[in-house]
Amino acid sequence: MNKYPPGFNGWLITNAGQNVWHDFEKRALEMAAIRQRYSAMAIAQVIRWHTALRGGDDFKLNNNWVPGLARYWMTIHGKNHPGFFQLRDGLGYDL
Repeated sequence: MNKYPPGFNGWLITNAGQNVWHDFEKRALEMAAIRQRYSAMAIAQVIRWHTALRGGDDFKLNNNWVPGLARYWMTIHGKNHPGFFQLRDGLGYDL
């Protein structure tokens, strides 16, 4: 079984995926500096909000990618921020 949602790895290496990832990573690190736990979906909504304010009408962030973003972030930063995102296996992904 894969650790990430189907298609996530391919999306992540696109320009759009990289832009979202860098924004997600930055905002999660900002929040991790002041909170021990937070919601990956809340961060995704903030990214959507700020992108819309900057005029990114064609911007799309599929909700299916949010668990993958959280898992990827925890893979990279989880040692310094254990448990920041609560990872669930309800969708059949490996933890």
